[in-house]
Amino acid sequence: MPGTRRALIAGLGLIGGSIGIALRARGWHVAYLDPFVDDPRGAADERVTEIVSADVVVLATPVDVAVAEVAERRRRGAGVVTSVCSVMSPLRAVAGDNFVAGHPLAGSEKHGLAAARGDLFRDKAWFVDREHPLVAEIVAACGARLELVDADDHDRAIALTSHLPQLLSTALAAHLEGVDPRFVGTGLKTFLRLAESDASVWAPILKANEANIAPHLDAVLRIAREMLRGDDGPFARARQFVR
Repeated sequence: MPGTRRALIAGLGLIGGSIGIALRARGWHVAYLDPFVDDPRGAADERVTEIVSADVVVLATPVDVAVAEVAERRRRGAGVVTSVCSVMSPLRAVAGDNFVAGHPLAGSEKHGLAAARGDLFRDKAWFVDREHPLVAEIVAACGARLELVDADDHDRAIALTSHLPQLLSTALAAHLEGVDPRFVGTGLKTFLRLAESDASVWAPILKANEANIAPHLDAVLRIAREMLRGDDGPFARARQFVR
């Protein structure tokens, strides 16, 4: 119908699919580009084989794929493009003025379109590195809270609060090969929840933000070694934070 907003989502997994479901529920026409998805499961109206004209293009691919696409969009001088990757700076470095680096702070250890749901972003922060009315419409349609942030500041903060937990959980899970399952309790299962995450998404994120993650990893290992030597100070500091 006339006046209907049109979005093209590249990558119809958990995040892209959830955006598609939310937008369609609010009257948007949604096309998707994803060679691995034949049935959009209510997350899109049509499938396309290349990025076509739309009011907004949403890049919901792994960050390395998104970086290449942003650079190509800049070369072609395309319309408004936004991302939903967990890092911003690598995208901003290759982007032009028509790009908004975004990151909805929502997700799940579950992955793929089957896990998508329209309320995934409800009341969650959705970071953007610049303001644009069409991107703000998408954020509002998804029920999220728009937060303006510098791309570099975002990547430094999220390295500690999101990327390091993923790294530690996955590393421990990889180290547990051959462990007797009788000794696996609820505490370990809770800690390992993030290790179920999709490697195709997380490996590029960790690589892209390595410079910000590495100092935090070194600091955590230093504190752990202090605890092994009998320092109980970290216990008190930890309780103050988690209460």
